[in-house]
Amino acid sequence: MRLVLIDGEHYPDVIRWALEKVGACCAVFVGGMEKIGGIEDIERVLGIPVYHDRDYLRAIERAVRENGVTEVIDLSDDPVLTPEDRFRIASLLLRMGVVYKGADFEFRPKEWKRLDIPSLAVIGTGKRVGKTAVSGFIARTLKELYRVVVVTMGRGGPEKPELIRGDEMKITPEFLLEVAEKGRHAASDHFEDALMAGVPTVGCRRCGGGLAGFSFLDIVEEGIRVAKTLNPQLIILEGSGGTFPNVMADAFIVVVSALQGVESVKSYFGPFRISLADLVVITIADAVPKEKLEELKGVIGRINPQADVHLTRFTPRLIGKVEGRAVVITTSPRAAERVAKELGERGIEIVGWSGSLANRAQLRKEMMDFPQYETVIVELKAAAVDVVVREVLRAGKKVVFLDNEPVNMDGKDLAGAVRELARRVVG
Repeated sequence: MRLVLIDGEHYPDVIRWALEKVGACCAVFVGGMEKIGGIEDIERVLGIPVYHDRDYLRAIERAVRENGVTEVIDLSDDPVLTPEDRFRIASLLLRMGVVYKGADFEFRPKEWKRLDIPSLAVIGTGKRVGKTAVSGFIARTLKELYRVVVVTMGRGGPEKPELIRGDEMKITPEFLLEVAEKGRHAASDHFEDALMAGVPTVGCRRCGGGLAGFSFLDIVEEGIRVAKTLNPQLIILEGSGGTFPNVMADAFIVVVSALQGVESVKSYFGPFRISLADLVVITIADAVPKEKLEELKGVIGRINPQADVHLTRFTPRLIGKVEGRAVVITTSPRAAERVAKELGERGIEIVGWSGSLANRAQLRKEMMDFPQYETVIVELKAAAVDVVVREVLRAGKKVVFLDNEPVNMDGKDLAGAVRELARRVVG
């Protein structure tokens, strides 16, 4: 069934003429009154149901659900719907699995897959928002209550789904270096989750990310089949950057970096991701002024009033014991400086830091300039294994992996919210 979007900037007989060309079961009036006396003029001329509401998205959603609409044709025009309006409409329709076409655009959703086992998806609004850190925290929080398996997708993931039994094995720097020596990406998300959460993880490959967040190619469906062999009570699906599996999970947790600002959630397909959320985790909130945080929360609240929003900062969590003088290496100079300061306040002697983990050439140069040290504290990302671990072990030094644990700044309880969401999902 087809629905058309119409406005009052066209004469009613022009709308009727267009409708005869494209055909539709119903229409949604989205605004504009220049060429009509009132909506009743359009209703009288068209002879099909015309939906309207002060919030055009509510009208569209109601019309789609009541009529089994599978395609929406946009016959409106500037200035009634702005580009931002049209992305909001596209976000709604992609979530509902409905095609959205205009004069020179078309958004065609991937078919949402559904699982026959409880699932929770963790997705991000972009890269470097702390999504994997939040995923690891969620898995650690829930593994005491349920048999949890994490399924990841990554640009450095394996060609075939790879199961890592983080619940049964000790993931050491030596083990990860051995993986890297075989030509595999040993800092891929499924290794990080297995190390940080101590749960079984399944790593999958993906390539290409669309505007809305779907991947062009991935093997997540195969990965889910592998996960099911472990008889989990809950599968956690972890996205990659701003991309995520086209699986309609039972619940969604969306991770937003406060550093991205409001544009990441209100523009383009930000509203699509936010509209999926049962819970929104705003990370790195300690780096942004209070008024900016309030603005960000306000935008999220207007897009998805039902989402539970948490303001968090990251605190370092070390996997292992630091010996002697240490250096800190992360993917961000700001994060490296913050971690170095906080660990120093805990009594660890930090003699240097680098935020160049994602820039191999710069990282090698900075490592050569470090003062004498006994331990390297490093995130398990980017060049952590093939550069840092390889060099540090060759020099006979120690590697301690760094986890970034989200901590509430708003007096709320993220762990409790995660547990409650999981209870709703698992039943």
